[in-house]
Amino acid sequence: MNFIWSERIDAILNCGLLLESMGVQNWALRRDDALRVINELEALDVPILGGDVYQLGDGTVEQTYDNWYCDQEPDEPGSVFLRRSLVRARNYICSYPNSDSLFAIVPGI
Repeated sequence: MNFIWSERIDAILNCGLLLESMGVQNWALRRDDALRVINELEALDVPILGGDVYQLGDGTVEQTYDNWYCDQEPDEPGSVFLRRSLVRARNYICSYPNSDSLFAIVPGI
């Protein structure tokens, strides 16, 4: 069986809409699911490198070209980067103005 990220990470993310038909190896998650996924990744000590925003339109998923990212700073301890990346992802998703948006999360594995 092929995995996008890993068996464990895929099992967490696959509650969303698979984006393979768009050429994207990831899932798009509703806001509540995205926030739950962040909590699950946090429990596994997996940072979030960023993500992309999508919209449902006429039965299809469309890119909005909005996104966020979080790079580890030089000499930044992994634990500090983990916490900062999770906070950044939560803040971006919670403050995104369209509550019907979908979010594809990129885990740092």
